[in-house]
Amino acid sequence: MDFKILVVEDEFSINDILTVALSSEGYKVNSAFSSKEARKLMEIYKPHLILLDINLPDESGFELCRYVNTKYKLPIIMLTARNDVIDKVLGLELGADDYITKPFNIKEVMTRVKVALRRVEKYSSLLQEENSIKLNNDIIINLHSRKVLRNNEEIKLKPKEYELLVFLLKNKNRVFSREELLDKVWGMDYEGELRTIDVHVRRLRAKLYLDSGQTFIETIFGVGYALR
Repeated sequence: MDFKILVVEDEFSINDILTVALSSEGYKVNSAFSSKEARKLMEIYKPHLILLDINLPDESGFELCRYVNTKYKLPIIMLTARNDVIDKVLGLELGADDYITKPFNIKEVMTRVKVALRRVEKYSSLLQEENSIKLNNDIIINLHSRKVLRNNEEIKLKPKEYELLVFLLKNKNRVFSREELLDKVWGMDYEGELRTIDVHVRRLRAKLYLDSGQTFIETIFGVGYALR
């Protein structure tokens, strides 16, 4: 599968480093140096993943992240110059899937990109063998198209939200710790950022609410989460 990546970074030197490194790994890469340019390229280029800097000259990367999240389904890895938990949590809340703090090690960037794209490829091929799974009488997950439908209307999920839901569904009633979910779904160690799981579970609960006000994902206090 030929993956296309869009690098959105206004500093030319960093943009160039990322573009060259990603291209050397065999990815098709396009660059944007502003939010306006990125929005145009999204329509034309249709990337599979975005590397997005928070500080852009014309608009905050957070705003661009929000925009992309409302229109497309693809992983977003945010680049931040500060090791600020608030920035990271805000990015996750707005739909980002990962974050990298500057100055970064280019090998770490390549690893995180590979992991994100490997998940996309894995789920797009592996789940084609099945058709759909019922969550209840109203909500159906189409594993081939990666769509979640409530009464035939799509519930828009980000890639990691979808992957977390499918993983829990395939392991129904089994309790997983946050560490286990990071390992099984994210595929790598997020040191000290277990709140990543909490953010994604909170978003899933909001999107998969029942009329009774209950959700499918149960919190097992002191342990983790399970899908009932």
